[in-house]
Amino acid sequence: MGDLLGRIEQSAEDLRTFQANVTYRRWDAVLERREIRTGTFYYQIRHGSKRFAIRFDRLFIGNRLRKQNKHFVFDGGWFIEIDHEARTIIKRQIVAPGERFDPLSLGEGPFPLPIGQSKERVLARFVVTPLARSDNDWLAERIEGRRVDGLLLVPKPSTPEAKNLSQVELFYDRRTLLPVGVHATEPDGDTRTVYLSDLKRNQGIDERHFKVQEHDPKEGWRIDSRPWKDLGE
Repeated sequence: MGDLLGRIEQSAEDLRTFQANVTYRRWDAVLERREIRTGTFYYQIRHGSKRFAIRFDRLFIGNRLRKQNKHFVFDGGWFIEIDHEARTIIKRQIVAPGERFDPLSLGEGPFPLPIGQSKERVLARFVVTPLARSDNDWLAERIEGRRVDGLLLVPKPSTPEAKNLSQVELFYDRRTLLPVGVHATEPDGDTRTVYLSDLKRNQGIDERHFKVQEHDPKEGWRIDSRPWKDLGE
């Protein structure tokens, strides 16, 4: 267990880019509604700062499927959501100016996909045990037959993660030590499940995936931008 965490942390030392096909499933326990989004995930470390982008192209709600053109970007300080169909752009500065933040950190970031997190930090905040198979049948079916190692993380009491998470299942590819599956359960029963395939490590990423095109409100676009100082208001 500790060896795996150490190897995962060490493998990230030379990680510069990571790209994969992504399926993201969200279960709302109150509404008893499941949403599934598919697209492509992009990750990059640039000048010591982590950033990522996700382009979703399909959305399933229940048994209904529709095409979707939704783009999420975290550029190191701002988390930006672009909905091309609704013509809305939502910008949130989630990192204080001058500080650095891991956007994929468990229980903190907007997207639960830990990459290269510190072994010391994980063990300080979670009780960690080996996991052979996911309790989520959908994820278990997809990673079955793949050479993966799994971990179950349960937040320790009084940690920040305990407020947002009940437990997290993590599965890593044995060769690349990149994540292929995450199943996070929240205290209210909501779950978030991520499955990654066609992993590409250090093969470069087109900069256009991290760029946010400017749009004119006169053309029907609604832009909501909140810098750091406004978020508490």
